[in-house]
Amino acid sequence: MKKHILFIINTFAGNKQFRNVENVINGVINKTFFDHSIVYTQYKGNAFELSKDAVKQNFDVVVAVGGDGTINEVASALVDTQTALAIVPSGSGNGLAYHLRIPINLKKSINIINDLHYEKIDVCKLNEFFLFSVAGVGYDAKVAFDFNHGKGRGMDAYFKAILKNYFTFKSENYIVQYDGNEIEKNAFFITFANSSQWGYNVKVAPHASIQDGLLDVCFCTKPETITLSPFVIKLLTDRIDESREMQYLQCKNLSIKAKNNNPIYLHIDGDAVEPVSEIMIQIIPKALNVLTERLI
Repeated sequence: MKKHILFIINTFAGNKQFRNVENVINGVINKTFFDHSIVYTQYKGNAFELSKDAVKQNFDVVVAVGGDGTINEVASALVDTQTALAIVPSGSGNGLAYHLRIPINLKKSINIINDLHYEKIDVCKLNEFFLFSVAGVGYDAKVAFDFNHGKGRGMDAYFKAILKNYFTFKSENYIVQYDGNEIEKNAFFITFANSSQWGYNVKVAPHASIQDGLLDVCFCTKPETITLSPFVIKLLTDRIDESREMQYLQCKNLSIKAKNNNPIYLHIDGDAVEPVSEIMIQIIPKALNVLTERLI
């Protein structure tokens, strides 16, 4: 029996090669295995609604054609259901796709779907949201905020936000509670990593596993100007965990707030959300089925 598969295409995603995506899908998808449908998002949040409807209609697979934000919307509707997620990455950073080794190539990513290999991955509940790849507070959240609200897309625009905030953003004192422990940390940013990377194949938690039932928490103190170049080199060569500015812990549950109770910047899977007073995260092991390559 054929599997019913729905492709949800984000018309606002950043990769221009995907303007002809419907023709490629029709030409590459294995029609022996799949009975496929294609829909386009009309507004932010529409991918979540369409995915919810797909679950109700007993679709076997929903494909997010977009970036990490689109994937978050689609996957949020599929947690703890029988409907699997598939990804055709067409955003700017594509962090989750890189971690799952899904090619940033239209035909190759569709052929991953044709292979019909399922993996179960961990999911995090962050306040009222779901988290699938990485979230963060502090500097990287402010970078995401500026990038999301800016006019440009792609690595150039992202780099401009990185550079500007390096000189203007201030570190914060945080109260962190995790698995029955409490610590205080001064950090330039804190990243909550379910997968290994921010995007663009840049890994903030090189050893993070998306199947180990643990969240990797990455604390970074602000690199001094004199140490910035070695820091960036290690970041770009998957050795950021060797930097003296970085500290890591793993946990299943975590809460965090600013010591002065100020609202804190937050991004979830690369999309900035409104500042919050406190963050609570719980990991949900193996809560989502994904079509991808074999991960282990």
